[in-house]
Amino acid sequence: MGREDVLSALGGHVNSVAEGSGGCVVVEGPFGTGKTRLLQAMASEGAERGLTVVSGQAGDSERPVPLHPLINLLRRVMPDAVDSGCLMSPDRNPFWLMDRVGELVEQAARRRPLMVVLDDAQRIDDVGGLALRGLVQSLSASPVLWLIAHRPAATRSLARHALGWLLDHAAVRLPLDALDDAATAGLCTSILGAAPDASVLGWADRCGGNPWLVETLFDAFVRSGRIVVVDGTASVLADRLPEGFLTAVGPVLAGVPRPVRQLLAPGGRTGCAFTVEEAATVPGERAPDTVSAVEEAVRTGLLRREGDGLVFAHPVIEEALRHTARQERAPGPSVLPAGTVGTAGTLRAHPSDPPEAAPGGDPVPDGLQGVRLPVPEPVPAAAWLQTTQSAACACDGMVARALPALGDPYDAIPRTLAPVLRLLAGAGRGAEAVRLADIALRPGVEASAEVQLVLELSDGLQHFDHRNMSLGLVRRSAARHDVAGPDRARLNGAIARAAELEDRPAGEHGAPWPARLAGRAPSADRRRGEAAGSGARTTAGKPSPWGVQQTSVPAHCGSCERPLWTWLVRALVAADRFEEATALLEAVGQEAERSGEPWPRSLWHGHDAALLAAGGRLDEAHGRAETALRLADRSAPGDSVPARVSLARLSLHRGDLATASEQLRTAERLGAGEGRADKAPLDWALARFHAASGRPAMAVQTLINVEGQVSPDRLLFTEVPTAAAVVVRLALRSGLTAEAQRAAEFARGIAERNPTVRSLTGGAEHAEGVLRNDMVALHRAADLYRQAARPLAAAGALEDAAEVEQGMGNRTRTVRLLESAADLYLSCGAQHDMDRVQGRLRRLGVQEVSTPGAFRAKTGWESLTDAELRVVRAIVDGRTNREAASLLFLSPHTVDSHLRRVFSKLGINSRVELTKHFISHETLPPVAAASHRPGSTG
Repeated sequence: MGREDVLSALGGHVNSVAEGSGGCVVVEGPFGTGKTRLLQAMASEGAERGLTVVSGQAGDSERPVPLHPLINLLRRVMPDAVDSGCLMSPDRNPFWLMDRVGELVEQAARRRPLMVVLDDAQRIDDVGGLALRGLVQSLSASPVLWLIAHRPAATRSLARHALGWLLDHAAVRLPLDALDDAATAGLCTSILGAAPDASVLGWADRCGGNPWLVETLFDAFVRSGRIVVVDGTASVLADRLPEGFLTAVGPVLAGVPRPVRQLLAPGGRTGCAFTVEEAATVPGERAPDTVSAVEEAVRTGLLRREGDGLVFAHPVIEEALRHTARQERAPGPSVLPAGTVGTAGTLRAHPSDPPEAAPGGDPVPDGLQGVRLPVPEPVPAAAWLQTTQSAACACDGMVARALPALGDPYDAIPRTLAPVLRLLAGAGRGAEAVRLADIALRPGVEASAEVQLVLELSDGLQHFDHRNMSLGLVRRSAARHDVAGPDRARLNGAIARAAELEDRPAGEHGAPWPARLAGRAPSADRRRGEAAGSGARTTAGKPSPWGVQQTSVPAHCGSCERPLWTWLVRALVAADRFEEATALLEAVGQEAERSGEPWPRSLWHGHDAALLAAGGRLDEAHGRAETALRLADRSAPGDSVPARVSLARLSLHRGDLATASEQLRTAERLGAGEGRADKAPLDWALARFHAASGRPAMAVQTLINVEGQVSPDRLLFTEVPTAAAVVVRLALRSGLTAEAQRAAEFARGIAERNPTVRSLTGGAEHAEGVLRNDMVALHRAADLYRQAARPLAAAGALEDAAEVEQGMGNRTRTVRLLESAADLYLSCGAQHDMDRVQGRLRRLGVQEVSTPGAFRAKTGWESLTDAELRVVRAIVDGRTNREAASLLFLSPHTVDSHLRRVFSKLGINSRVELTKHFISHETLPPVAAASHRPGSTG
């Protein structure tokens, strides 16, 4: 619609290539202007004209665009002339590959003119950018039409220069501007199937001529039943944005850089033009960052300049941010529980409330007949940018303010938290999991997203005997009138299962192990307290809808065992969601600093240290833990316990038993009389200390003792995926066969209850592999750990696999596995572990064992370590990061870390420059160098 001039110009280029001429056309425009659809339309027209059409999208694959789609074309149209195995080999140098592909494409284009369609060019990487520039140049005389969609955005390094050169020297640029009024009216007619009246055109005008926004808005109006067609004229019966539109816009806003999202908040609140200076006052943003964010927001089409100020390019985006919910206030200090408002704005009663009729004329679920209640508006993204606080607990408000760091509140956040809260509930922290769900299930959350979260959380609760909470969760969601048929069937099935479990004696369906308390069976009172959840202590005495007592605590949340955000961070880490955990921690820190009130900085740094250590970043974790101790508050000494436990574990990786002992003694003293929040990590650190001190049996029996009825701690074995394998290894050395078998069984049960968490599945495979000397299981464990970005765990699995290979007499594979484990330990900074593996290599007769040189150069080629050189060789051979990781028994994260260090040492920023350095310094060909590394015997 409204693109006739652009279509005409593109049609002319198609005619030219069909007649034997080449060219390059770049269609430019902000998001939602229809670039992708134009490319699709022209690709169809080109195919109808008899052209060969090749399509690709930058950023969709680790294979560089346009090389990979062109290679696939050549395999199809020139199978006899093309050595596809040679072209597809990851060993190929990218320069050679560009030249060879160009030659073959030129031959193919002589047979039949070619159209190459590339979308999202702004996402192209350096190799792809260089290849695109080189191929456009070399094929300029051939009948090849390059049709490229490009959104103005800040790209980096060589890709930026390559695209800039194309735009300035080799391409015809066709900009896509906003639709005019006539085209917008035509688009409305096409969407609604009727002529638009003034109400429709008024809403369309708020989209600022953006076709995607127009289509999304009216699709949402149609789905919500707000469009009426009378005598061939369509009208909108609504005075606010439909919820479906808010849901669709959320990912768009979540996809822009964080500084841009924060920049949009002032305009969303004021509803008028704002200046760059006003934007610079956004809390937590520095002026230079804001200026850069302004440029990015204007370039992407979210804002536009108007005089000296900024205004939203599309008023509906502004309204989506500004739109706040008018919530019905309940008597007393508490607000309506989360999840009580349906996505169509209908207030849902709790199953225990008296029956009334839901407004709106929609089908009314059982228990809601006859009641008329106020209809609040849905809560848009802007409400998540504002300060909110639950009456239940001060730290609930902190979580509510930090959650937007995880994505769109209506869909992405509940879906992200679904497996995470399932894991947390199954680890015995049901009360915290329910509180987090209560915050996440805000009014306006998509029904399908709520169902996913509720069902997963319900399953986790049932595994720990929280039957009442589980049933309450499911019944609450089942009361929503907008739940789709398949989801409703799943909810009904969950209700039936929960009801069936209520008829069984407690424990038949729960954990196979009794609650663990210092090796003794807990009392009935303690069991009841733990079943209610230690995080659900009361001061106000007001019952929660979930059957858990709500709390009312001061801002520091001294009544909670630990602030609620700490449990969410721990659960995200345990679920391998490191990026989300980092984003949440950053958001918590920013919100706490912004408040200006005292907050537990030592506790924050302690959890950051644990997060970094789980990802194998031991040096950074050590620094963060020491920072936590420097910031420790004498009035709250317990806040330093997580940092002390982390520092003890890090010291063990460095072989520093004295520091580990000192920190563990202090942590035990500070934790005495406290709750159980720090017990699992402290127990694990103590067990590792006993093992490092030559007491393997004591290490095992600290965690599990069959005769003494000390059962594995669910939380520990969930947060530490390698715990079971370590216990199995130590138990077998100590002759504790029953404990070894129980630990492996326990790990398998946790993995089966959390099937989406790779590290837990890896932990179960690891424990089974150590127990059975199963090489296949150990390799599966290492691969799963790599996928979960846990390099230390992968190194441990590789070391165990090397021990099995050595027992089988396979020296070659033993050496290679130990070398890979040493690389991982070295990259993580685990000096003691690396020394152990290097000692094993020397005993195998490997003389050239790499050690971190004391006098190694700090920069330049000579500064590269053996581990970094192995990665460099694999990358120069043409392998992707993932392929290099698989070849070297590393994780993609470790390969990324090596490359970042290499780029920093060499002062470069692209793989092309890396290849040049390699060629100038290495005498062996890439393939030979990769297969004859020091210490290898194969």
